Amino acid sequence: EDLLDINLSQLLEDTLQKDNFPKKFIFVHLRGSHQPYTKGYDEVDKLALPDAEAYDLTIHHTDRTIKALYDVINKYSNNYTVIYTSDHGEIVNVGHGIGDNVDQFLIPFMFISTNQRYNCQFIESFRGPDGYLSGLMNKYILSNLLGYEIDPAILDKEKNNDRVFMPNSSVMPFLEVLNKH
Repeated sequence: EDLLDINLSQLLEDTLQKDNFPKKFIFVHLRGSHQPYTKGYDEVDKLALPDAEAYDLTIHHTDRTIKALYDVINKYSNNYTVIYTSDHGEIVNVGHGIGDNVDQFLIPFMFISTNQRYNCQFIESFRGPDGYLSGLMNKYILSNLLGYEIDPAILDKEKNNDRVFMPNSSVMPFLEVLNKH
């Protein structure tokens, strides 16, 4: 009933308490920082940042949510990989899916793994020559984590062809969008 993301950690804990399967693949979808921002935070966030604007409070709420989810995962396993990313960026107080503003395409990516094979160098191997880690790499990162081997030529081709799907349904090279601003 409560749409606040912070409550997802209890749902995850309830699920993990009942699940004794040794391997799990879990997706958690957050509301995050979508408009209206006032529906994306609670009193805890307001008390922590009393002078913050509503959007900033949603970011604080997301930080709390990720920490709470991480704590639950860490409580039930010592062998895990956690990825957090967003489906899009945001033009603060405007929204997303509007024009070619680069803020809609700059999104967070966080990664932690207890498996030494999947360390920072593993993630860095997916970074493109432009210095950005494209969201297009997520499918390859996940495939690799699931045990699939990806042809290096395919990865190189994708890393050198970073592109974004625009609000008008066209596809544009990411660097072209980035360099406009």
